[in-house]
Amino acid sequence: MSHSVLCGDFAHYQDPDEEWSVDGFRTAEAAAEYARRFIRDQVEGLRSEYPDPAALEQAFLTFGEYAIAPGFELKPWLAHCIAQPATRKADTDYQALDPNP
Repeated sequence: MSHSVLCGDFAHYQDPDEEWSVDGFRTAEAAAEYARRFIRDQVEGLRSEYPDPAALEQAFLTFGEYAIAPGFELKPWLAHCIAQPATRKADTDYQALDPNP
């Protein structure tokens, strides 16, 4: 069984033309880890422009891209990412986990 991550742009939330699927993950956990790194990369990309935590959250929910995966919950992960900046490249390197390089 293969697992997928559905990604899209909050500016065009649930617009099928603005969503894409990353397919082929062997486990739900692998898909969830891809989603975690994808979201963290989005947050870190906005952090310098929006240093205030509330502004960073609002900017992410307005301009960022989302990821939906089995067993992944966005809200608590987003709060964690905002409170704890990434310190290693692996924290944001979702591309390394893409099963379709």
